[in-house]
Amino acid sequence: MRRVTAVLTGMAAALAWATIASASNIQLLTNGDFEAGSLAGWTVNDVAGGSGTFSFDTPGTTTPISAHATQSTAANGAGYAVSDQTGPGTHALRQSFTVSSSVSSVILSFDMFANDWDSGPIFGGQGLNHVGVPNQFGRVDILTSGASAFDTGAGVLANYFTGVDAGADPNAFKHYTFDITSLVGPGGTFQLRFAETDNQSFFNLGVDNVSVVANTVPEPMSLVLLGTGLFGVAARRLRRKKAAKNQQ
Repeated sequence: MRRVTAVLTGMAAALAWATIASASNIQLLTNGDFEAGSLAGWTVNDVAGGSGTFSFDTPGTTTPISAHATQSTAANGAGYAVSDQTGPGTHALRQSFTVSSSVSSVILSFDMFANDWDSGPIFGGQGLNHVGVPNQFGRVDILTSGASAFDTGAGVLANYFTGVDAGADPNAFKHYTFDITSLVGPGGTFQLRFAETDNQSFFNLGVDNVSVVANTVPEPMSLVLLGTGLFGVAARRLRRKKAAKNQQ
């Protein structure tokens, strides 16, 4: 009996370890730290007729178009993305990601600064568009897979930042973390968007260390099959030991 108990205890430990070991964290984004030395993996969109765009930038240098002072060090590594311009414009930096229906949690995190060289934020009411009344702010959103680059309506599933950084420019990177499991956990394809619009003065939205991590755990049936296999192995061992004993 003691031998059976020991075997069952060992199997339970093995099953628990297998459950832990088979859980994994999966990065759903490509080049989220911009260490490729470019914006590879990302889609950049600019409203037609405007000035500027999102570009790759190197820490310790000025912004690539207007030569404004910016963060002296990246939040992670040797590069980051930043919006820049010499006149009014509207810009978006996007990447699609797909979530499996078997995830247990999904965490969004990023480092960002929003340098508004005016006195914003200013919300003109026209959404992400620099045409019309004064309008100047940055925002971060999760969009549906089919949403357009500058959608601020039905295509926005959740907004995680709208405005500018307080304090004197240039601002340091700030770290943001959000649990988005309830939003994307059922599975599907989504878009992460960083965007800004400006028609009052220069605006630099800096982005680095962007991550969407899904934690996956084994499906219940997989664990049942694993447990059944472990019990089968234990049973065979016990039978062999009993047969060997009877032959002595």
